[in-house]
Amino acid sequence: MKSEHLTRRRFVSASVASASVVGLLAEQNERSNIIDAYGHVSLPRFLSAEEFVRALDANSMEAAIVTTAETCPDLRELSRAATQYGDRLRSVGLPMGSSPEERLACVTAQMESGFAGIRIAAQLIVKQPELLEVIGKAGGSPFAMGGEGLRVAAPQLLEFLEHYPDCVVCAPHFAGPTDPAIFLKEERVARLFRHPRFLVIFSAQGSRDQDQLRVWTRAVVELTGWDRIMYGSEYPVALWRDETYRSTRNWIDSAGLTPTAAERNKFFYENARRHFFLKRRPARTLDAKWSRTDWTNNAPVWLFTKKGIDLPEESNRKILRAFLAKGGDARLGSYRDFVTGLCIEMADKL
Repeated sequence: MKSEHLTRRRFVSASVASASVVGLLAEQNERSNIIDAYGHVSLPRFLSAEEFVRALDANSMEAAIVTTAETCPDLRELSRAATQYGDRLRSVGLPMGSSPEERLACVTAQMESGFAGIRIAAQLIVKQPELLEVIGKAGGSPFAMGGEGLRVAAPQLLEFLEHYPDCVVCAPHFAGPTDPAIFLKEERVARLFRHPRFLVIFSAQGSRDQDQLRVWTRAVVELTGWDRIMYGSEYPVALWRDETYRSTRNWIDSAGLTPTAAERNKFFYENARRHFFLKRRPARTLDAKWSRTDWTNNAPVWLFTKKGIDLPEESNRKILRAFLAKGGDARLGSYRDFVTGLCIEMADKL
């Protein structure tokens, strides 16, 4: 029985790997240039700069915009990504600190060190709008995070766009999916989404109800067109939801969107390139005093969230490094299958 199971596992693994290679070759012919507008670099929760660049190479990707989260405020690794891989990576920081003054100083230091922008919650934008001024004066971009189409921060973001005509506002994770009726009920939300320098990043594709997300996405595309939306993977967090780099790229097709070849090129490449990679952004190492692990919002790594397991960050880090060393999802396919295989191997030894 055991040998039959192992044989089946080898067959499935080989089939997935072969399919991945064929799919990647086909995609490379279809889209030779792809920029990921939303990934995660920072340790120990996410990836190092080198690991992210290797993931880009394995998946035929040109470049990426990378950030982190409050669960891993490793701003120094983000800074190193910007200084050592400035041709491939643009870093987006966090407004960390225990007081308004500390957050302001932290954002100032990141922008002065060459960060492309700051990932900032809508509620904090309302609470401390002066952070936007620091970003704008440095020619950077707020990456606004929140729900309900960023409703609560729409006035501040519109004001930012008015005061800083050379800057853009980016909204990852589909800009807070909600009922599209909000565009009729909230005039400032509609104005924000129609603004020519408001960009929506399609990321965290597998984290929401898919039927609701398809309805919201179609409404967003009607407002923005394909000139103001960008592809983002949220890699490696996508792996935790049993997604792959390839599946995040294929999401617009599975969702029933039908871009033309020119529109597809804008979405996957040209929009991000035009706003973030046409000009070099000089970077220098962020001062070590901003390496503050005490600011970490501790949380386990929630693998396979629907019916999953929670792991300590360091445990997931060891598994993730083993996965990447064997080719990652570009060769192996599902992270879930890889972790399941480890569990089976462990059980076989009991």
